[in-house]
Amino acid sequence: MGRRLGQHFLRPAGVERLLKLIDPRPDQTFLEIGPGRGALTLPLAERAGRVVAVELDARLAAELQRRDVPRLTVVPGDALKTDLAALVPSGTRLVGNLPYYVSSPLLRRFLDLRGHVTDVHVMLQEEVARRVASPPGSRQCGILSVLYAAWADVDLPMRFPPAAFTPVPKVHSAVLRARFLARPRVEIDDMEAFEVLVRTAFTHRRRTLENNLRDSYANLKENLRLLNIEGSRRAETLSVVDFARLSRALRRAMPT
Repeated sequence: MGRRLGQHFLRPAGVERLLKLIDPRPDQTFLEIGPGRGALTLPLAERAGRVVAVELDARLAAELQRRDVPRLTVVPGDALKTDLAALVPSGTRLVGNLPYYVSSPLLRRFLDLRGHVTDVHVMLQEEVARRVASPPGSRQCGILSVLYAAWADVDLPMRFPPAAFTPVPKVHSAVLRARFLARPRVEIDDMEAFEVLVRTAFTHRRRTLENNLRDSYANLKENLRLLNIEGSRRAETLSVVDFARLSRALRRAMPT
């Protein structure tokens, strides 16, 4: 079951390192995604005020529930479909060892919790974590890089070799830490339009900005010229500020 769901469980030594990094306090609530067998969940519940753990694997969820751990609530379900904000109060912290195959959609979902969740500490395939943490303008920059850069301070404070897990994965892992900002780093007047622009700009990474956007936005060339953004550039070379400015300009140019 673990392999089918892409689960790799962190060994005890790694758990202690991770707990030291997270530094849970008795007055804090944690939302954990994918508790698995409870390697992080159980010691976290001992130190935190409350832990709400969402587990897709019904067998593992039932095993955790049977342990009847104080201050731990186990919610069987899919974190991509469950109303996560309804499970915990505002000011909650989020942790998890994310299955590799579903990490990107989960990371996008966590962005919707900004304002409800203060920070995120999640274990990911190191390659994925590096992409999310890479600054706009770098070659590794992608959609999640831009979105997280707009709404959070992101870094990779800890890395783990394959031997730190069981079963042993074929890749290295890293902890992605995202601390949400009270306000976006740049002025974004319409988050949905901003995200659509970013996603469209990255549709084909080898294509230029103009080639990716021209079929979706009227007066694209004129707006690029006014903003002094070369249409021959690729999406990963734009900063968050560039994307925000372009999003506002293109929205104003849309017919009413």
